[in-house]
Amino acid sequence: MIISSTVPAVERVEVDPAVVRSFNSEHDYVGLSVELLIEAGSYVCIVGNIVPPSGKAWNRHEAILVGHLVRLYKLISALLDQTCQHRRETTFIFGRLAFECIVNTMFIIKNDRPEIVQSYIEHSMRHEKRLRDRVRANIAARDGNAWPIEKRMLASIEKSAIESGVDLDRIDPPKNWAGKNLFEKGQDVGLDEVYLGAFGGSSHSIHGNWQDLLEYHLETEAGGFVPDFEWHQPRPQVLTTIAHLTIITLGEFLSKIIGPAGNVVAEKLTDLHERVQRVVNMHEEFLASRMKTEQPSNTLMQPTGEKPAAAD
Repeated sequence: MIISSTVPAVERVEVDPAVVRSFNSEHDYVGLSVELLIEAGSYVCIVGNIVPPSGKAWNRHEAILVGHLVRLYKLISALLDQTCQHRRETTFIFGRLAFECIVNTMFIIKNDRPEIVQSYIEHSMRHEKRLRDRVRANIAARDGNAWPIEKRMLASIEKSAIESGVDLDRIDPPKNWAGKNLFEKGQDVGLDEVYLGAFGGSSHSIHGNWQDLLEYHLETEAGGFVPDFEWHQPRPQVLTTIAHLTIITLGEFLSKIIGPAGNVVAEKLTDLHERVQRVVNMHEEFLASRMKTEQPSNTLMQPTGEKPAAAD
């Protein structure tokens, strides 16, 4: 672990408006967004390694937040990997997972109460409880004859329950921890519009819904469908959105959990946030400019003085 007064240096990505506005391809924006997300991910790693105010290891309550930061760092790494391999389909999957991780982190920070933490843990243990009960029932049906694999499974579940401070016989895991689904948790922390606008549709990619097949894995042909095995090129929006939300999440963690000792990192995050927002704004300008030059041909080809034909 590190202390906040000895923050490792992170390479600062330069965002020069003159250079960015000279981009003539969205691919250039993707490249710059990758660099900014790498910078943001570096700060996730740093913040996750800051020693707790107590100077000791994090307790179970605090460790949930730190564990989410570690998970976010790894998801960002996977998102960057798939972006650099030019695979838009899987960038949406990792982007959605990272968004959920961010929402969970911010929700727990805001609702920092023992019952919320306990609900989170018990909800996570519901699979283990069902599996344990099924294994026990199978053993009982064989007059107590347990297979070696079953003994290992039961031992693993028991170890997890002990480390989690949970008695599986005394819990009734909720369907949604804290009584809210992801959208409702996002609503609680002010990210419901982001969910609807950017990551709600990514559920299609997570679950393999029809919309995901239609968008990325099938093409229409001759009144039917044919398979499409080609990968689609990533776009910058997922990268910049995750970078933006990551910075906000780290700011909340530093402010509410670390305290004044995290100010030196918070200052660097403010600078990074400004640069990310600058790229977002210039990318929108780029898209608006491109739309103006891509008007439908039937409008552009109208003879002078004639109105376009009405659409059917």
